[in-house]
Amino acid sequence: MNHKLLVLALLLPLCSCGALTYDLSDVPFPVSARPNTELKQEPFELTGKSVLWVHGLAGKDQPDVGALLREHCKDSVGVSDFRVSMGASFHDWLLTHLSLGFVRMKTVRVTGKKLTRQ
Repeated sequence: MNHKLLVLALLLPLCSCGALTYDLSDVPFPVSARPNTELKQEPFELTGKSVLWVHGLAGKDQPDVGALLREHCKDSVGVSDFRVSMGASFHDWLLTHLSLGFVRMKTVRVTGKKLTRQ
């Protein structure tokens, strides 16, 4: 019985999940998850932090993915191979556990390829 409780206690922190919502309607160029081989490509990686305060009762902060894209890719004709992922780094994990879970922090990674004319 004690072993089952120990396994449950160790696996419980791994079950926390998070959702990220973002809006790309204000981005003035096309954004696609498909790769593009016709235009010159420049890979990029942007990061931001997602914070959930007191299990969401005190709100949450999320990076503005559309604003990050507009700022970084303002001179491009589009973005291809677009991906957004969210996960916890060691520092995020440490802060979450030191705050007893009242502050849940995760790193948001936005990757893709900036397209420019050749």
